[in-house]
Amino acid sequence: MELQRAVRLALIAAPGVAEHVTPECIRTGLARPEAMPCIIMSPAEVHIFGHASGGQVVAEAAMKLHVWTAADQAAVAQQVTGAAMLALMDAPRPDGAEIDRWERPIMAWVPDPDPALTCAHAVISLRAVLRWRR
Repeated sequence: MELQRAVRLALIAAPGVAEHVTPECIRTGLARPEAMPCIIMSPAEVHIFGHASGGQVVAEAAMKLHVWTAADQAAVAQQVTGAAMLALMDAPRPDGAEIDRWERPIMAWVPDPDPALTCAHAVISLRAVLRWRR
């Protein structure tokens, strides 16, 4: 999806992210990464609202970014998460789509689900209403 690509490019270009996270570690997926620090973009949840003028489709897309670092890298986790939030404060520019509404990112620190692995884990929620031509 173009929105995911645009979000990924915005993160790669953000200095506070690029300083700690390599581009190949900013990717889509569902599982905890082996290589950290890493930002995993979960697949977007898309709700189609219907048609707009000119044969466009209108939909709302919601996605989550999971920022993972080792537990002993709490300062890195905070820097990467803060830089990602700043990079996504304004809507990215996806190819072939227009963003009608972009909600500012929302972040929460999440306890590691596996206490034996103890990672720093933040989740950033993104939501947008977009239009594109079929």
